[in-house]
Parts: sequence; structure tokens; C-alpha cells
Amino acid sequence: MYKWLRNTHLLLGLFSFLFLLMYGVSSVQMAHNTWFDLKPAVAESQTTLAAGLDNPRVIARQLMDRGEVRGELQQIRTNRPNYSFRVVRPGTVHEVDYSAQTGAAKIRTSVAGLMGMLNRIHHVNGVWHEYTLTNVWGVFVGIISMMLVIMSLTGIYLWFKIHTERVIGVILLALSLGYSLTLIVLIRTA
Repeated sequence: MYKWLRNTHLLLGLFSFLFLLMYGVSSVQMAHNTWFDLKPAVAESQTTLAAGLDNPRVIARQLMDRGEVRGELQQIRTNRPNYSFRVVRPGTVHEVDYSAQTGAAKIRTSVAGLMGMLNRIHHVNGVWHEYTLTNVWGVFVGIISMMLVIMSLTGIYLWFKIHTERVIGVILLALSLGYSLTLIVLIRTA
């Protein structure tokens, strides 16, 4: 049992390492954003769709089918006969302005660099998004969360089985708990 749990603990840790590294790097970026160049690259384009479209979802679908935009439809604003909305995916925002009279669609695309994309991925939650890759990310985050709980439990069991290291383990657990509770209190009172 000990060997099986040790191997499970190791494999879970190796698999979750890159996800945890991404969250650590993006946390540093959020805490110290002046250290990083977060200015997005902006490009503007214009295309023509059929005139008279009156549904932003249809407009967005036509742009997606043409390969002009990719992502999840958000922030729809209607000023008949014009529509504006965003199509968003982590690191990229397409702002679309469509004129129903002429069929002209102006697209302003902002593409963040790697750190901007990591920042957006850090904030993604759930699996109800229209953009499939965002949902895939949400599933992986759920799996990694469960793996971390399993790693914690197997780590405590493995540590407890090594009798010579129980004292140092209790000290480290107590310090970790005290540090965590202190941070929670400071964050809640700030």
C-alpha cells in the first residue's frame, strides 16, 4: 500500500506541476504588474456582411465562420440599427461594431502577450463558456484541484508512516496552518 500511494503521490505531483507553475507565475504578474509589459498589440480591420442583420449572435457566427474572430460572445450593446459586442478568448479580445444599414463590420482586435493570456486564464472559472477551449481549461482545473486534495491526503499518510520525521512534520504542518490562517485573516480584514 505504501509503495502504491508513494507512486500515486509522485505522479499526481508531476502532472499538476505545470498548472501550479502557471498559477504561480500569473500570481506574481498580478501582484507586480509593473514588472511586465502588458500592453496588448492592437489591430483594426473591416469586413462586409449582409446588410440588415438584427441578431448579434448571427453576426458573430458569420464572423467566426469566416475566421475573422474566435472566442465567446460577450457584452452585447444594441443601438438599432447598429450592434456592438465583444468576442473574447484568453489573451484576445475582438471588439466588433456592425452597421445593419451598410453591413459593414469594424473589428478591433487586442492581443495580449503571454503574461496577459496567463492572467486571463488565471481568472477563468467554470465549464459553461461558449468557447470550447475555455471549458477544457475549466475541466483541467477541476481535475487538478481534486488531484491536489488527493496529494495532500497521500502526503500526510506517507509522512505519518515515516516515524523518524513525525516531529518535524508536525512543526511544519503547524507553521503552515498558522501562516495560512494569518493570510486569510489579513485578506479578509484588508
